[in-house]
Amino acid sequence: MIFLGRKPRVEYAGAIYHVIQRGNNREYIFERDSDKHFLLREIENRKVGTGFLLYGYVIMGNHYHLVLQSGEQPLSKVMHFINGSFGRYYISNCGRTGHVFEGRYKAIPVQNERYLLAVLRYVHRNPVRAGICRRAPNYLWSSDKFYRSNQKGFVDIDLLLDMLSTNRERAINQYIAFMEQEDKVDYEQLEALGDETFALKLQPPKEEPARKNLDQILKDTGISPADYELVKKKALGKETSFLLRPRMLGKQ
Repeated sequence: MIFLGRKPRVEYAGAIYHVIQRGNNREYIFERDSDKHFLLREIENRKVGTGFLLYGYVIMGNHYHLVLQSGEQPLSKVMHFINGSFGRYYISNCGRTGHVFEGRYKAIPVQNERYLLAVLRYVHRNPVRAGICRRAPNYLWSSDKFYRSNQKGFVDIDLLLDMLSTNRERAINQYIAFMEQEDKVDYEQLEALGDETFALKLQPPKEEPARKNLDQILKDTGISPADYELVKKKALGKETSFLLRPRMLGKQ
C-alpha cells in the first residue's frame, strides 16, 4: 500500500529512506563530472564513517537521489555532512555565494526491502524519464552498473539481489528485466512507502486533553464565589454539598 499525506520527519536506527536533494532554485550544481565525483566521494566518506548502507543513487544535473539505510548516526547528521561538504566545495570552486541547495532534503521512509526494488527502479530510471538516455545502464552517474556487474563495496547490492534469487547470475538477470519495466508511480510525491501498519507507526501520537484541576472543575459548575471558596476549603455542610452535586452534573 502506498500512502500520501504530510508526515513528520521520522528517524530511527535501521530506517530506510529515499532521499531527494535539489539545487537551490533547481539550478544545475552538478554540471561538471568533477562536481559529481566530489559528491560521490563525500557520500563514500560518510558511509565509511557512520556505517549506513547505500542501496542506490543517481546524480542528475540539478539534484540527486539516495536510497539508504541509516546506521550509527541519524539521517539528519549524514545529510548535514554530505551537503555541507559539497556546499563548501561548490562555493569555493564555482565562485558561488548564498545557498547551494534548495531548503532541506526530502526523506521518504520506506518500510522494508519489499518496497526497495520499486524505489530503486525509479531512481535508476530517472535519466530515462528525463530524456537523457534510452536505458538505465547508458547513464554513468547511477548505481545501476554496480548491480549489473555484481560489483560490491561502495553500493550494498547483496540485499536486493539475494531477494531476487539465491543464484547470483539469475538474480542479476531478474534485476535487469525489472529495470526495463516502466512504473507510472511518482515516488517523489509520496510521503512514505509501506503498508497500513507502517502508516500507523509513522503517525504522531495523539495528544490527550489536559485534565482539569479542581479550580477549573468548580468554576465550570457555575457555583457562587462564596460556595466556591467553601468547597475548596472542604468546609461546606452536607446539605449544601448535596445541592451542589446535581449542578456539577449539569442537572437543575
